[in-house]
Amino acid sequence: MRSVARPISKFARNAALLSFAASAAFILCLGALHVLRTDLDPSWRFISEYEIGDYGWVMRLAFFALALSCASLCVAIVSQIRTIAGYLGLALLVLSAIGMIVAGIFAPGRVSGLHEVGAMLDSVPFAALLMSWSLSRNGAWLPVWRTLAWTAGIPLLGLVIFLLSLAVMLPRNGGQPGPQVLAGWPNRIMILAHCAWLMPVAWLTAASTREQTSGRVNIGGVGR
Repeated sequence: MRSVARPISKFARNAALLSFAASAAFILCLGALHVLRTDLDPSWRFISEYEIGDYGWVMRLAFFALALSCASLCVAIVSQIRTIAGYLGLALLVLSAIGMIVAGIFAPGRVSGLHEVGAMLDSVPFAALLMSWSLSRNGAWLPVWRTLAWTAGIPLLGLVIFLLSLAVMLPRNGGQPGPQVLAGWPNRIMILAHCAWLMPVAWLTAASTREQTSGRVNIGGVGR
């Protein structure tokens, strides 16, 4: 049974635009760091290592931007969620935002290990699956269910690629990171895969319209 759509407010659409822009800012910051920090080989160095050094503030800004993208998307689509799975997905996305803030505040390699704790809180792949499924049960989102379906799996695919790269290459290097463990690009694929879900969902929400005569909500400006 599909739920009845609630109108998406102007505030929610603005929050969706903010989410889209914040993800774009994250991508720009991460891209800039590959130019600013040519001393870090992206084939095996993780993005967190950009936090260490003179341009650490750029990576911190990137983490904060991604956290903002997650949090503002929650605000944008909370009115469209109608299932327990969807609410669980929202909670996981909020948890992910908190983790990214923690990762942005604390650089990796510190004794506290708080950066690593923040990284472990990242649950975007699972939030994407739960929230996209919940949105697909909302009648207003039916015209864009294909977009929801294929984008929902991208973060999980990115996570699988990253974990497989570690599982295959770490044992070959005695379980220690190094130039022989080429997990740097998979690490980047994983985090960019987050944006590949956040940005389309945010854009669809921001582009939603409401028919004045019927009151029907058209997600992404697409009606049924």
